[in-house]
Amino acid sequence: MAAKGILSDRMIAALAAQGCIVPARPFDGDQIQPASLDLRLGAVAYRVRASFLPGPNTTVAERIADLKLHEIALTQGAVLETGCVYIVPLLERLALADDVSAAANPKSSTGRLDVFTRVIADGTRGFDRIAAGYRGPLYAEISPQTFPILVREGSRLSQIRFRLGQALRSEEHTSELLSLAYLVC
Repeated sequence: MAAKGILSDRMIAALAAQGCIVPARPFDGDQIQPASLDLRLGAVAYRVRASFLPGPNTTVAERIADLKLHEIALTQGAVLETGCVYIVPLLERLALADDVSAAANPKSSTGRLDVFTRVIADGTRGFDRIAAGYRGPLYAEISPQTFPILVREGSRLSQIRFRLGQALRSEEHTSELLSLAYLVC
């Protein structure tokens, strides 16, 4: 993987083969998409008092222990109510190389259902961003907005994209692009 940028489906499969993506059970046949990996919900959801970020020296599991109201099994399916916040451990863990980072976002079908969801990782200060070199579990925060939803273990509400290297451009390059855009307009 010498090229920099967003990784393709073949490169995501290679990451998994190298142990950088560790699924709790084998991937579903269509789980690896052209430039992303669908993330699957685990077996349990925790209803928590409010949304949270773990912060730099805390795990999500520690915060769940402090904030959970109750635990809901997802193995047979369960209804998540509107106006509530749930945290669900995902079936995928990461063991990223120092030059591989990731960004998550809701799947488009999740947005059409008006379900607010984002991904949390241990020791982070932001949602949906996984730092290069991260090793650990992933969690989904889920909050249905308009109506209750039925989810079960394996449901896919979020996806993750992997990036090799930095995407930053120099100020000079950015100015050049802006100049070209101005000339075209």
